[in-house]
Amino acid sequence: METANYAGTRENGPPRVMESTPVTPKSRKAKAQQSKRPAATRLTEQDWIDGALALLQRDGVGAIRIPQLCAELGVTKGSFYWHFSDVDQLLEAIADHWCGIQNDAVRGLTAVESLPVGERLEVMAEGLINEPTWLVESTIREWARTDQKVADAVRDLDLRIFGVLQKAMLELGFSPTEARTRAGTLVFAGIGFVHSRRSMPTPTSAELREMFDLLTRR
Repeated sequence: METANYAGTRENGPPRVMESTPVTPKSRKAKAQQSKRPAATRLTEQDWIDGALALLQRDGVGAIRIPQLCAELGVTKGSFYWHFSDVDQLLEAIADHWCGIQNDAVRGLTAVESLPVGERLEVMAEGLINEPTWLVESTIREWARTDQKVADAVRDLDLRIFGVLQKAMLELGFSPTEARTRAGTLVFAGIGFVHSRRSMPTPTSAELREMFDLLTRR
């Protein structure tokens, strides 16, 4: 699974200078503040989304609160209300952003399907042990328990991955039943890798190849 790496999130840095084109505030509170404040520097909406994702990854969805997020980004609450009416609107924007990332991952799987079967499986295996993938994936799956939009995105990607693996197994000569069973085993193993990353040793590339060899051996 491919996910985004949010290590580049701006933390505790100075706000960015606004574009010369004025931005229309999204909430009544922001509109009121606009009449009181000069044209100050502000973060972009994407800055807030990236900052919230970094906080989500580190401390979970319950940590996304306006005071905490403002402290993380080194700005005032007024900067937040310039773009969002409340935390729920921010969470909805994060969900939309994540769905876009997942759609990119699905498109990436389409490219993987053009590779020879052995290389295709190796690329997918390497993705399982990518640490940024683990860090974000487990957080998103936890969030999916309480957000239907995120849950739908996770489910769609899991089904897409299953389809790619099942097709690979069929190309290797397995029967439809065998292909379904082996593809499902690999998908469940991948989800297990994500959730057990803190309690189990990280598998090496050689160990993953051995597991794939075991499940693809006739």
